[in-house]
Amino acid sequence: MPTTNKITFFASGNGDSVLLEAQGHTVMTDICYRAGRCQDDDDEEAPDFGPDIRAACPDDHLGIFVLTHPDQDHLCGFGEMFHLGSPNDCDDDPEQGPVKIIVNEIWCSPYAANPHYTTETSKPVIDEIKRRKALQGTAAEDQDGNRLVIMDTDSHKSGTVTGGLEWRLLAPTPEEAEIPKSDDPDKPNSSNASSLVIRWTITVGGKANYVLLGGDSTVEVWERLYNEVLGNDPDALAWHILLSLHHCSRRSIGHVENPGTKDERFVPSPDAEAALEEQRGDGHVVASSNRIVRGGPTPPSYHAKNRYLKILAGGGAVTDDERKRFLCTSGEGDGDKPEHVVFKFSASGPTRALMAAPFVATTGSSSGRGGGYG
Repeated sequence: MPTTNKITFFASGNGDSVLLEAQGHTVMTDICYRAGRCQDDDDEEAPDFGPDIRAACPDDHLGIFVLTHPDQDHLCGFGEMFHLGSPNDCDDDPEQGPVKIIVNEIWCSPYAANPHYTTETSKPVIDEIKRRKALQGTAAEDQDGNRLVIMDTDSHKSGTVTGGLEWRLLAPTPEEAEIPKSDDPDKPNSSNASSLVIRWTITVGGKANYVLLGGDSTVEVWERLYNEVLGNDPDALAWHILLSLHHCSRRSIGHVENPGTKDERFVPSPDAEAALEEQRGDGHVVASSNRIVRGGPTPPSYHAKNRYLKILAGGGAVTDDERKRFLCTSGEGDGDKPEHVVFKFSASGPTRALMAAPFVATTGSSSGRGGGYG
């Protein structure tokens, strides 16, 4: 069977669910899974992408799960799809539902390994991370289903999963992963700045295909990357496919002054935008978000979409070509249904692939809303 080299951005509303299948390995970055309700609670035509994940894991094992940060819209539904607890306790013949998938290895930031707060949605995943952390230094830590890698840019810079599949960690620094505890327990500080930012390289036929995934990383992170990384190594930020930050939020590419007041004003950050401009060839930007509407609730931001279109245009005039290379998993028009966005990797670079009509479920499970700070 030929090796599959592709990446799928699942339609999951304002939530990231990204599956990379490359060189015989599977890597999932975040999950926002609500079977049959992946767009919103009232949408009965939202695609259930559970079968797609299972098809990529025929042995009921996922190679790596990357948790960018522990917000609900990046981990909800984890326990519906993946096994929680010791891999030795996984039921391989459950009375109800399919077998849960064992995640061989979890990657997370230092903050996600010890957050200041949990929610009903995040606690099972955080408990699983803590279970694995407690095994480190024991004989069990290297077993599939027990492995854990806690990452910041001091401890982990780059690496190889297998030949032709490499990663580079761009954030967080130890300082960015150090989220201060809020004085108000009802208003915890955002964990967005602690997001793992990873640039993946998938090499096929000698051609490097670059994918840049940044979770909900903040404008300050991208200003740092401009000032400390871009000048010395612009290829470190190169991309053919870019997942728009924080579900196409303007707060990841600029500053909001006087938020929540009549004097609120958005100030673009030239440095943050410059850090995101290392497009290679005719790149694509994917918004893993609700449909982007002028004047609608944010994220996603119509203003941010226009900034990404300018990036695709290399700073020039935006044409229909750039508009076609900006893809939203919830569609563009009023009549659009949510649709997964898929790219295949080859020696000619990434190309968008059309996938079979997704499975649609009209009854769903519990809903998990994404975090705020849009």
